[in-house]
Amino acid sequence: MTIFAPLIGTLWRTLEAYGIDPRRVIKEGVYDPNSAFRMGERIPYKTYNEILENAVGLIDDPTVGLRSAEFLHPSHLGALGHAWLASSTLKTAIERAHRFSRMYDERIDMLVSEEPGVLKVIYLTDFSSPIPEIIIDSNLASLLTLCRLNFGNDLLPVYVHMCRASPPDPKPWHDFFGIEVQFGQSENSLAIKNQDATKQLTNSSPMLVALHEDIIRRHIAELDRSDIINRTLVVIMDQLPSGGVSEVSVAEVLNMTTRTLHRKLVEKGVSFRSLLTNVRKELVKRYIDEPAYSFTEISFLLGYTNTSAFSRAFKRWHGISPTEARKC
Repeated sequence: MTIFAPLIGTLWRTLEAYGIDPRRVIKEGVYDPNSAFRMGERIPYKTYNEILENAVGLIDDPTVGLRSAEFLHPSHLGALGHAWLASSTLKTAIERAHRFSRMYDERIDMLVSEEPGVLKVIYLTDFSSPIPEIIIDSNLASLLTLCRLNFGNDLLPVYVHMCRASPPDPKPWHDFFGIEVQFGQSENSLAIKNQDATKQLTNSSPMLVALHEDIIRRHIAELDRSDIINRTLVVIMDQLPSGGVSEVSVAEVLNMTTRTLHRKLVEKGVSFRSLLTNVRKELVKRYIDEPAYSFTEISFLLGYTNTSAFSRAFKRWHGISPTEARKC
C-alpha cells in the first residue's frame, strides 16, 4: 500500500500552523515543500502512518483532523486536485474523486450514491490505523473543504454521520461542518443537496479536466504494471496522438511478440481492439464538449489520420455525427 507523496504537504502546513517544525517528524527525502514532485512519487503506507502518528502526538489536539482540512490545497492531490477545480458540478467532481481515489491513497474506500434529494459519500474507515477517528475527521472535513473551494463557503451538508463516539466537546465539529454532526452512527458519511451537487460552476473547464484525467489514468495504470491490461493501456495512451498505435507497435514497446500480447489479453477476456476503442470512446466524451478542440485536433488526439475516419467511428459509437453531438 502506498500514498501519493505530495499529500504530506497538508500535514506539513498543519504542523507549521501549530508552531511545530515539520522536520521533527517528516524526514529529509520524504517531502520537501520547495521541490516539485513527479506524478508517480509515492511513499509506503507504513512510512506515512508513522509520520502521521508522530505528528498527532506532538500536536495533541483532538480537533486536528478538522483543522488539517483547512490546510489542504488542491496541489496536494496532484492532477486530481486540478481536475476537481475544473469540474462542471460538485457531482462530477465527487464522482471523479471516487473513480480516481486510488491515485492518491490506495487505502481509501469511498462510496458515492444518490438518495432522495441528496448526493451521499461514504468513507469506509481503515481501522488498522492507530488514529482512525482523526483520519475520518480529516477525510470528511477535507471533502467538504474541496466542495467549498468550488461552490463557495456557504455550502452546508444535509447531514454528517460519524461512527466515532461524540467527543467531550462536539462544538468544533458542529462549527466546521455548519450543522450538528451525528456521532455514534453506523457509517462515516456526508450528504449534500442534489440542487447544490448539480449546480453549474462558473470555473469549470472540460479541456483542463481532460488533460488531468489523462494524466491520472496513466498513473493508475502504472500502479500495477504486472497487469497486462494496465501495461497495454499505458502504451496505448502514450501512442494515441502519434497516429501510429497498433497491436504491433504496442507489443514492441512491451518487449513481446504480437502473438504473445494477443494471447495474454485473450486470457484476460479482452482484445487489443476493444481496449483501443474503449480508450477512444472515453476520451472523446470530454473532447467533444470542449469547443476549443476542433474536429481535426480531436481526430489526431484519438490517433486517427483524418477527420473522416474519426467521424465514421463516432457515428458508429453514438449514432450521430460529431457535429450533431456538439449541437446537443
